[in-house]
Amino acid sequence: MMKRIALALALALQAPAAFAACRGIDYRDHLPAATEARLEREMAATPYSRGNHWVATKGNRTIHVIGTMHGGDARMAKVMRTLRPVLEQAGAIYLETSDSALERLDRMPDELVRSFLLPKGQELRHLLPRDAWERFQLTAQVTGVNPETMNRMQPWAISMFVVQSGCRPYGFGLRRGLDDRISDFARRKRIPLGALETPEQALAAIASLPLRDQARMLALELELVQSGKPEDATPVEAYFDQSVWTSFVLAPWISAQYSSFSGAETARLWRQYNRRLLDQRNQRWMKPILAARHDRIAVAVGAAHLPGQNGVLNLLHAKGFSLTPAPW
Repeated sequence: MMKRIALALALALQAPAAFAACRGIDYRDHLPAATEARLEREMAATPYSRGNHWVATKGNRTIHVIGTMHGGDARMAKVMRTLRPVLEQAGAIYLETSDSALERLDRMPDELVRSFLLPKGQELRHLLPRDAWERFQLTAQVTGVNPETMNRMQPWAISMFVVQSGCRPYGFGLRRGLDDRISDFARRKRIPLGALETPEQALAAIASLPLRDQARMLALELELVQSGKPEDATPVEAYFDQSVWTSFVLAPWISAQYSSFSGAETARLWRQYNRRLLDQRNQRWMKPILAARHDRIAVAVGAAHLPGQNGVLNLLHAKGFSLTPAPW
């Protein structure tokens, strides 16, 4: 069983390359006036809600904080032309995790596979309502995975590696995003590369979501995939507008339009997700960022990690750094 799950996970990790380019819609172009006004209020109230490149300075220390998108897009070439001079001047570049560490996910050793598994005696079919399990079986048929093998996996892993689309800009296993390009550039220029966490630490953050909430989020995703909801291109387009946080503000509203879930529940699930996947990791990353030996470094992390009270930028500000927007 362990070997079958490892093989299924390895194939799922490689699957995004086979998905077509994003063909969805930008929901920001289709908002009711009241929702658009609420979006602007929330963006205005969120620290550093816009901008994909900031410079943090304190004394003789300079930190370029770059918001990345993990999935590929042809527009990244223009972004790299702007960033290369900045990266070349960095004493070191820090990514969320290292390429070599991510490559281990493709091979999926047994000890790492276990972090994806449900506690002994539990099965996905018992966590999901009957209608959600039936939706999952249909999705499994379309994606070619074995439902019985996936039955042992935690719901978050199903969401991340099985329920996918061409509009998937964030997550493990993606290639040719800005992170990859920055990493390739650093290797060519022999700039030291550092990691803010291991894949195991990132996976542990996701797996720390209560199983009940994981199951609810999966049930919501499966319902949305099989509804009439157009693909959501908002995160990708918002990223290139340097306002990726708009997609996170709108996510509960979009989900509620096309599912049986209430707006209140979708908002609660997203808050839980953001707290574990963004806030807590941001706070943990401060230690390696502040401990970096070089006076001038670049930190390149998913753009959603930059905004907010617990965003990387506000946490640096709380440590006495001055923040200035920079070309991107």
